[in-house]
Amino acid sequence: MVAVLVGLVALVSACTGKDAGNSDAQDVGPGPTVVRPEPAGEPRTTRIGFSTLPPERTTESYIQAFATAAQYGDIVLIQRNPPWEDFLPGRTVSPQTAESTRLETALRDQYPQLDLFYAIDPTDGFVQRSRIANLPTGIDPEVGFADRQLREAFIAYTTYIVKTYEPDYLALGVEVNMLYERKRAQFEAFVSLYQEAYRVAKETRPETKVFPTFQLEDLEGTLDNIHPPHWEVLDYFRDTMDVLAISTYPFLADVTSTSNIREDYYSQLSTYFDGEIIIAETAYPSAAVEGESTIGTEEDQAAYLTRLLQEAEANNFSAVIWFAALDPSFARSGAASVFSDIGLRRSDGSNKIGWGTWEEWARRPLAE
Repeated sequence: MVAVLVGLVALVSACTGKDAGNSDAQDVGPGPTVVRPEPAGEPRTTRIGFSTLPPERTTESYIQAFATAAQYGDIVLIQRNPPWEDFLPGRTVSPQTAESTRLETALRDQYPQLDLFYAIDPTDGFVQRSRIANLPTGIDPEVGFADRQLREAFIAYTTYIVKTYEPDYLALGVEVNMLYERKRAQFEAFVSLYQEAYRVAKETRPETKVFPTFQLEDLEGTLDNIHPPHWEVLDYFRDTMDVLAISTYPFLADVTSTSNIREDYYSQLSTYFDGEIIIAETAYPSAAVEGESTIGTEEDQAAYLTRLLQEAEANNFSAVIWFAALDPSFARSGAASVFSDIGLRRSDGSNKIGWGTWEEWARRPLAE
């Protein structure tokens, strides 16, 4: 369940392949002009940001999600499954991929104050990352990451992203420990592919920070696949990992309110990695989900946000990315419904209680 959000991103990524049609667009780029809040308060050391997950599956909504990150944040996350067919040996980039790149790089140029975190996500979130997402026809799923053509496509896509987007942060694999728990042979094949892609990315653009992301609740063994903590999975990447990047959704595990989150839940990360640490994805619901055991209220969402930001700053985490600024209105049924109320604002743009905390942090200037 924790990875269903990735499926939502896949559903909306096609939005970028259409004409923007944005009547508010400025000459400087495809997005609206944004005005940052006037600085106020003590300087902060932790950057904050959002993903590009929009409230509606339209190009205009996608562009606005990018603009919201620029207005109220310092970093933006683009997370996407590889378009394998475009990068297999002998293939060419499709018009849709080319248009997505054109739009997103134009938005980045328009909002240069944003750091870009690009996450290449090769596994399927709807099955807890136990298989490759959108596997091309003709590739044996049992071979998977060991297939030569698939490996070449992953390397080619990595090179394409580094050259065209010039990301500040590049995740090669998302929540990789979930694959470790569910398909060990595929995980080991992915590790060797990751190491090759890491070298290519660093040779292409040395200043880009490259790493995988890990899922905290699954590392702790508190999701449906209950097990003792498996922090040893980090050891597969330590020599080729510039950042420890964690996704965390405690409400999907054994947490029923912010007060249930134990004291060292986030501070423990510094004991497993002595370099830069990022909360790469997180969220907490503002309403209970029908038929689910998770409990959410606006007050508890605000309490979680406050605690996370305070602990991130106290422990010198470099960034916190809240997955959705606005509720994704298209996530109202099925497995994705547990994420329907994770925004800090409703899909119509009205504020929830936690938005005031976010605005307060956005106004605080970043320390030099």
